[in-house]
Amino acid sequence: MNRTRRIFVSYASALPPGSDLDEGRPAADKNVKEFYTDLMAAVASMSGSFVARLDAAGHGGPDAARALHRCHVFVPLITRRYFTDVRCGRQWYAFANRSHRGVLAPVLWTPVPTTAYPIPLDLDLPVPGLRTQPVRVENSAAERYAQGGLYGLRQYSDHPEYYDQCIRRIAQFVVEAANQAPDPVPGSAEFTELDDIPDAFAASFSHPLGIVVLAPDIHHLPPGRRDTKYGPEPRDWQPFSDGYGISLAERTAELARNIGFAPQIRTYDEIESVFLGQREAAQPWVLILDPWILHDRTVSARLRAFDSRDLPWVTVMTPLADDAQTRGAREQIDALLREALPRRLSGGRAIQRAAVAGIDNSEAFTSRFMELADSAAHQYLNRIPLRSSAAGQDNARGDQEAQP
Repeated sequence: MNRTRRIFVSYASALPPGSDLDEGRPAADKNVKEFYTDLMAAVASMSGSFVARLDAAGHGGPDAARALHRCHVFVPLITRRYFTDVRCGRQWYAFANRSHRGVLAPVLWTPVPTTAYPIPLDLDLPVPGLRTQPVRVENSAAERYAQGGLYGLRQYSDHPEYYDQCIRRIAQFVVEAANQAPDPVPGSAEFTELDDIPDAFAASFSHPLGIVVLAPDIHHLPPGRRDTKYGPEPRDWQPFSDGYGISLAERTAELARNIGFAPQIRTYDEIESVFLGQREAAQPWVLILDPWILHDRTVSARLRAFDSRDLPWVTVMTPLADDAQTRGAREQIDALLREALPRRLSGGRAIQRAAVAGIDNSEAFTSRFMELADSAAHQYLNRIPLRSSAAGQDNARGDQEAQP
């Protein structure tokens, strides 16, 4: 009797640059869904007893937890975004910590630098076992897969057969791996809700990164500003209705940890003297700015003083709240930003200028943060002289920065 084999394909949903959250998601996921169709067609041609699930990180729920418990092969589509999504980390953890073993078959979807993930992964093209003749993959196809992932192969129109070869090799590996994986033991414990599972990628790292919040609190809002996005402290600000249930500062700290940083969250008041050169900088910084605070002319003037300094190791990001009041005030917000940050809006790389000008949704913020945090770190290492005393003095300077 044929055993039913189960596959779980996991991916982090992405948005095309500049797309609206609701409009962008279907277009962003289209290529993934087409890959999934291609993979399952190849699997079906080799074995007809497979059940599969394609699960974006945001879906979750009991059905996803049950599918993860029952699957024989877990196929994560590796992108840099994958390792910054807490839901992907929970799916990975749920699969890796089951009572029965399965097979992990990571597939490279887009290029991933080595600093983007906290655990070692073999992203080479999977090689099936010796029980069957391996599907032939040309060397140039394997090289292009390693350089650009399957997404890159899909876009390579000169040799469409390269993508087909890789899909069939991956399908062959999945089939053979699933046939060898054991079934779950009846009655074995399983996770029932992914929301309660740890993030497999939330590890601790030694590279410091400061996260600075410049936003009002609920007691100091601009005249007429609604209070739905704010809390008792500036760091409680949450401009996006993204379902994470935590402040943007805490969410940013999660992202920082998942790409190799040890984050510190501070308010602008605590760190302003560092930005003005009155205290030495001991780490790179990301300044998260709520433009509504610029209605305060004093704050705007303080930010102009910061903007006048050459601080490439400080990245500025301006999330725009997804409420109707902010959308209606966009022209006024643009004018306030031009007045407070003229240098940042006119110089630097395009992605840096765009981040200052305004970021419309949570997923665009995630994507830009990952690149800009790395950029700030590289600029810090290039511009800030290294000290021979190393750890002890570095820690001392970090403690000094932490003080208001």
